[in-house]
Amino acid sequence: MDKRIEMDSKTVPTPKVSVIVPIYGVEHYIERCARSLFSQTFRSVEFIFVNDCTKDGSMNVLSDVRKEYPEAVVKVINLDRNMGLPQARRAGVEQATGDYILHVDSDDWIEPDMLEILYERAVDTGADMVCCDWSEEYEDYDEVLSHYEASRDTYYETILSLETDAYVWSRLTKREAYNGLEFPTCNMFEDFVITSQLVANCHTIEFVHTPLYHYRRSNASSIRSSADTRKILSQEIHNIFNVYQRVSAREPNKHDRAMGRMLFAMGYHLMRHNLYNCISREQRQSICQGIRTYLPNKNLGFSLTKQIVLCLKNRVRG
Repeated sequence: MDKRIEMDSKTVPTPKVSVIVPIYGVEHYIERCARSLFSQTFRSVEFIFVNDCTKDGSMNVLSDVRKEYPEAVVKVINLDRNMGLPQARRAGVEQATGDYILHVDSDDWIEPDMLEILYERAVDTGADMVCCDWSEEYEDYDEVLSHYEASRDTYYETILSLETDAYVWSRLTKREAYNGLEFPTCNMFEDFVITSQLVANCHTIEFVHTPLYHYRRSNASSIRSSADTRKILSQEIHNIFNVYQRVSAREPNKHDRAMGRMLFAMGYHLMRHNLYNCISREQRQSICQGIRTYLPNKNLGFSLTKQIVLCLKNRVRG
C-alpha cells in the first residue's frame, strides 16, 4: 500500500492513545468530528487521519479546523488509491504509536471526556479493552445502546454468534492486541472481522455504561433499499466466512453455537438472494459441510424447516 504521510512538527512523547479516523466523502460531517476530537480533555493523544482518496472537500475542511487547534498532534496519511474502510483503518494502525488505539468514523463525533474516561478505566483495571455505550443519531431522534456486559469468554462467544454489536469504534484497545490482525478487503460487516480478532487477543475487557460515542444513522435506510443490495450482502457473506474459517482453523471443535449462527446467516443470504455465485465452489462446499455438521443436531433456536432448506440448497449448489 503506497501512502504519503504528513507529520506535524510537534509530537507527543510516547502518546498514550492513538485515534484513527478514515476519511472519504464526509465534507459535511468532518468538522464536527474533528472538533470533538481536538477538544478532548485527555491530552496525551495523537490523531491519525487517513485520506482514502476522498473526492470532495473533506481534507480542506479538516485543514481549516486544524488551524484552530494548534496544540493537537496530527498525522495525515494520504493513500495513493481508494482502499476502502478496513484497509484505511489498517494504514492508520500501522502508523499508531500510542499504548491504546481508538477508531472513530469521520461522520460521527464523541463526548469531550471519552478518551479520559476510557483510558482511566483501562489503567485502573489493567484491561486490554474498554467498551462504552453509544448513541445512534437519526434525523429526528436518538437512541442509546449498550454493549452486553459479560466475562471475556462469554463476550467473545456473543460476538462470534452475531448476538451483540461488534462495532470497532466503541472500544479503546491496547495496541498489542492488533499484532497479527488480519484486515478484510470487503467493507460490509468488516467490524465483525476486526473486533472478533481483537476480543480473541484480549484477556480482560471492561465496560463503561455511559454513551460517549455518537454514531450518525441518518442514511441507514438508504443502504438496504439501494440497487447495491446484492453487492452489500455478498460482502457480508465474505466477511462472515472470513471469521468462520479463521475460528474453524484456530479453535476447532469449539464455539458450536457461534459456528451454527454464522453458517445460518451465510446460508440465509445465499438462499434468499440467490448469491451462490458470489462465493467460490470451495467456499460453498465448506458452508454446506458446516451446515450439515452444526445445524441439524444443535438447538440453535431455528426451525427444522429452515435448517433442512439451507442444507438442501447448499448441497445442490455445492
